[in-house]
Amino acid sequence: MECREVQKKYIPFIDDMLSVKDLEAFLAHMDACPDCREEYDVYYTMIMGVRYLDDNIKSTDWVSSDRKLEYARQYLHKYRIRKLEKFILFAAMCIGIVLFI
Repeated sequence: MECREVQKKYIPFIDDMLSVKDLEAFLAHMDACPDCREEYDVYYTMIMGVRYLDDNIKSTDWVSSDRKLEYARQYLHKYRIRKLEKFILFAAMCIGIVLFI
């Protein structure tokens, strides 16, 4: 993903609206591009600050920009584990069916 594409995804990321594929690309780019990371930090602080002032969020709902990225990484990790678990369960069921027949 290029910087311009990532910059368009700041708000969808903040609002948890990215697909898994886009989230993976977004996080990979954020880890590799210090300029986008710095710009994201500014956007995140501004957006969350405005939302806080408009009473759309509580102060307890506001995490740091770094924490938001870490939560997204944890989500992806759990997503991958669940996907692997489903694959293993499917494979075990297929093997069971073959052995049962």
